[in-house]
Amino acid sequence: MDKNDREDMHIVGELDSESRSTRSRTTNAEYRTHLANERTFLAWCRTSISLVVFGFVLERIDLMIQTPAAAQGRGAMGAELAMVSLFAFILAGVIMLVSGWRFLVVRTMIRRGSISLSVFPELMVIFSMVAIIAMVILLVL
Repeated sequence: MDKNDREDMHIVGELDSESRSTRSRTTNAEYRTHLANERTFLAWCRTSISLVVFGFVLERIDLMIQTPAAAQGRGAMGAELAMVSLFAFILAGVIMLVSGWRFLVVRTMIRRGSISLSVFPELMVIFSMVAIIAMVILLVL
């Protein structure tokens, strides 16, 4: 094992316990924190993708409702469903942008060593979901 291999192992804390430095423990903690930040970003991305899928499902339901309603001469709920699905699409885009921005901000804070997080993204999603549910309930009534 040459000197470079030992230095690489020392950085990630692979040598025996007495040779581990505070630097390697801090680095490992930073790695875990960065990975947690990435997992959070990916969770927000999944939420955004779910909203896009929800919007497509609403559009598909709208198509299924319009065809029999047109054959029977009744009006369909096309405009209302289109508004809910449009809101879901816009919300998905906003969530994706906010989550990307938050990921970059948190990554910068982790590198600096000072982390102070905001609850704005979580509150935005909660209020948006309540708005979507309210729109669907009003659509049904």
